[in-house]
Amino acid sequence: MLDLTSSLFLGLHHPSGRPGGWASLTTGRAAALGEPAVARRVAARVAARLGAPAGVVHRSALHALVDVVEVLAPSAVLVDAGAYPLVRLAAGAAGPVVRTFGHHDVGDLRRVLKGAGPRPVVVTDGWCAACNRPAPLASLDRVARAAGGTLVVDDTQAFGVLGPGGAGTWRWSGGRPVAAVQVVSLAKGLGAPLTVTAGPTGVVARLAGHGTRWHASPPTAADLQAADAATDPAARAGLARRRRRLWWLVRALRAGLRRLGVGVVGLPFPVVHTHRPGLDPSRTARVLRGRGVRALVLAPACLPGPVLTFVVTADHAPADVERVLAGVRAAIAGVPR
Repeated sequence: MLDLTSSLFLGLHHPSGRPGGWASLTTGRAAALGEPAVARRVAARVAARLGAPAGVVHRSALHALVDVVEVLAPSAVLVDAGAYPLVRLAAGAAGPVVRTFGHHDVGDLRRVLKGAGPRPVVVTDGWCAACNRPAPLASLDRVARAAGGTLVVDDTQAFGVLGPGGAGTWRWSGGRPVAAVQVVSLAKGLGAPLTVTAGPTGVVARLAGHGTRWHASPPTAADLQAADAATDPAARAGLARRRRRLWWLVRALRAGLRRLGVGVVGLPFPVVHTHRPGLDPSRTARVLRGRGVRALVLAPACLPGPVLTFVVTADHAPADVERVLAGVRAAIAGVPR
């Protein structure tokens, strides 16, 4: 089965024999009591790539976002209405008052901020993998700071994939954060299931001894070894080759779909959403599955209806793209499953 449902965008799998050994997966000790040098090294590398002065490792993006909101102690949390469900879940778990503003709508954020009180926190994804558009991060940051608040960006989708060296949405768009906090899981782009939270030195210092870093298990030795290998400067050339291969495949699939009269959503990204009048996503997915191709049918909040989705990774080959296109062509022609 040709699988186009995995978000390991660069195809980094970190098999057990490769990263190196460890005496135990975990010490049983809270991260706040002291963590291995490899955790500090990974956090510093990721923070530098994001353009932030400091970073700290968290077990997951959910743990990180809950801690960030608690440390910033806002009067209200304002969440982009199209944000990834995990972002909304974290805001609801940690925030005293949660409100939403229009998806990527800076004007609506200004409106909602008027009644938000002091120290509001504005939360958004850096890259929306539903409409495949970047958030207007520089504008959101300015508006949040003007209201005495802080912008928090979950850039998990883009880190490792977009921007120079895979530095994420902010660097891809040509800007740099001023006082924002960025949360990036390495699970998608770099295949390492842990998260780095980066931002101003004072905020990061408070996060280092707070919340889930006391009360939840730290990243395992295996996770840290994988993250260390993926962020090692020696790996940059290999990752650059994987990114070039990934983007070639994404462009080839998008171009082929358009030749078939199938629309694609937003800007180029490894998560390729498709739509065509009269072409039912669920039926097309069944036709593809009958031909040995596994795709997704999704209904993102910021799109008008269900879409057929292909997730491209650097593990795929040009022949895989042709196989997908042949299946879509069969679905358009009405060939039964």
